Amino acid sequence: MSLQDAQREAVRRAAADLVGVEMASRCRLLGLPQPQAGAVRFRAFGLNLVLRLPGFDLTLAEGSAPARLGDQLLVLHYLRCAVSPAPTGEPINFRDLPGGRVCWQPFLSRSIAPLLRAIGNDLERLTRHLDRFDWQPVAAGDLGARIHALGRIEATLVYRKGDEEFGPTAELLFDACIRRVYTTEDVAYLAGRICLGLL
Repeated sequence: MSLQDAQREAVRRAAADLVGVEMASRCRLLGLPQPQAGAVRFRAFGLNLVLRLPGFDLTLAEGSAPARLGDQLLVLHYLRCAVSPAPTGEPINFRDLPGGRVCWQPFLSRSIAPLLRAIGNDLERLTRHLDRFDWQPVAAGDLGARIHALGRIEATLVYRKGDEEFGPTAELLFDACIRRVYTTEDVAYLAGRICLGLL
């Protein structure tokens, strides 16, 4: 089975899990706008998205093209969360997730490493590319950015320039509430989605 076929099947299963969920109360719990006229309209990953009910079809608001399969999966998995993902104030990284230490190197190669290769010490370019998302500056590293992903889920990018001896470094942090919402695999996709979106 190809990756796309696997993602389509995962999207189908996640949508099936949501059948019967009262979406108005779930959206309130998760910090999403209330459904109106059979749809939930919200921002995620720097995009205006529309989730059409009751089929849970996720499209771009402009042009109604289907959202990326990985984005669809993150949205549906977010909607499956039946507990509040209110931020805890405790920052964690990928290694703090179940199995995160084992998958650390593959995680880096699919997210942080491509970003470092593409950006290097060009913080001006990184700042321009951050505008593809909804973000706020934070006091961390040479450039810190709190990037909105979806609902109450955010990621904090801490980027440090390199010098003659050491190359640039970057870290992506999440609030510990992400453990209530996403699997380690979901967080890996989310991190890659953000980092590759900044290239």
